[in-house]
Amino acid sequence: MTSFDPTHVAATEFGKVRLFSTELDPEDASNISAKNVQKLLGNGVDLDASKVEVITSKAIEAIGLRQYLTSGYGIADDDLKGKAAALDALKGLIILIPSSAFKGKEQTLDPNPALRFIGTFTEEAAAPPGLMTPRKSAEGDLHPGPGHARPIPNAGRSWIGAIGALIIAAAIVLYFVL
Repeated sequence: MTSFDPTHVAATEFGKVRLFSTELDPEDASNISAKNVQKLLGNGVDLDASKVEVITSKAIEAIGLRQYLTSGYGIADDDLKGKAAALDALKGLIILIPSSAFKGKEQTLDPNPALRFIGTFTEEAAAPPGLMTPRKSAEGDLHPGPGHARPIPNAGRSWIGAIGALIIAAAIVLYFVL
């Protein structure tokens, strides 16, 4: 059994979510966005910014980071055992980087000291890319090709839960600000 190195991203990696945080002052952290996170992860790191999420701990404090990871990313409860209190206590910016953000390229991370690596979590319903090869049956339905896994039912629900949680958190923040 090989140990998992969180600074190495294999080209074949899938179903992982790396979690970083920073406790920079809001003014110092205001320039950190999904579009420029790759600069904080080291030279030559190439990310798909549309898959990176940068949120404030205040934006999700109503539901907590543990619930956000479970609902929004489909992280298995077993993967979060014993970590809930520590995750929910994180302050500052939270940066979530799923494996898919690395564009299927092997990369090595060298995070800026301002970033604190929290952990790598596994998505419960993750399936390797390219596992599904649809083929048409005589009835016109799409079915997995022989020897391939079936699609995971309700796999999109986790994203719907994440969006719902963000809307609720934003509403709570707006309520207290306005």
